[in-house]
Amino acid sequence: MTVTERPLAEAKRQAALDHVLTAARRFVIENSLDATMDQLAEASGVSRRTLFRLFGTREKLIASGFRTAMDAYLRELPVYEGGTEHWLRATCEAAHRMNDSIGPGYWELASRSELPPDLAAVQADLLHQWHSRISEITQTLWQASGGDQDPPAKLVTTVSAHLSSHFTAAVVTDARRDWQTASALAYEAILTTLRQLTA
Repeated sequence: MTVTERPLAEAKRQAALDHVLTAARRFVIENSLDATMDQLAEASGVSRRTLFRLFGTREKLIASGFRTAMDAYLRELPVYEGGTEHWLRATCEAAHRMNDSIGPGYWELASRSELPPDLAAVQADLLHQWHSRISEITQTLWQASGGDQDPPAKLVTTVSAHLSSHFTAAVVTDARRDWQTASALAYEAILTTLRQLTA
């Protein structure tokens, strides 16, 4: 393989890997964390043998898919560049739009107490990354609004609860509204709490 061909081959391999992870993750999220390797192979359009060669185990494949999804989720949340209210609205919209795509497989991963090691590890990592990003969002809101030191616990709780996928699910499933409604309610609740605390 020539020097020119090597990056192209690597790019093709990465594209194939990304396709497998995306297809497998979608199948798990839409169906169940207990998806079999046969089902994942069919969903991703490759053989069981290829999946085992790439990931080793079913659990590693599913864990890799969820890790990739969380990385993409965090990248989609807007970076603060000034304009607190505009940024908060954009953050609420991005979070709830992505939360709306969550299905049974995610809820199983989030709620099960007994998981194989690879899935237990990704469960803990996802929770840690979520808490870290909520902390960053809350700190940004607080500092941009003139707050000093750490933001109050009330603001942290309000941001965490209203950007949570559980909040999206409650609005969509229980209230029978859409993710846009969840976003608007979240924005209003967070902004109201912020104004009360900085008044």
